[in-house]
Amino acid sequence: MGILFLVRHAQASFLEQNYDKLSALGEAQACHLGEYWAGRQIVFDRVCAGPCVRQKDTLRLVSNAYSKASLEFPDPLVLPEFDEYQGEAVLEHSLPGLMENDQSIRALHAAFKSSSDSAGRRA
Repeated sequence: MGILFLVRHAQASFLEQNYDKLSALGEAQACHLGEYWAGRQIVFDRVCAGPCVRQKDTLRLVSNAYSKASLEFPDPLVLPEFDEYQGEAVLEHSLPGLMENDQSIRALHAAFKSSSDSAGRRA
């Protein structure tokens, strides 16, 4: 009987201009995951990833750990079905109501706007 491993991508770059990249912590997480699996000689018949950069980069870093351990790692299949929902559209639709009812959401929104505004000034 086979085993299915489901892994969401490592930590992305929350509150940065480009969310679709791994943060420094996310890169470390992906490397550690690859080292963990490779160190236990876990073999995969196939691997799949979604089309987002953060998804493919997580897989690339796991694969690199296998290469460093001289272990085979399958070429990945990139499947559009593993793309994430359109978070921007969901947020745009639901944000006004959330901000009206939740102070912590208002604070997060203010931090996001501040981050976006300062990034725009640097560009």
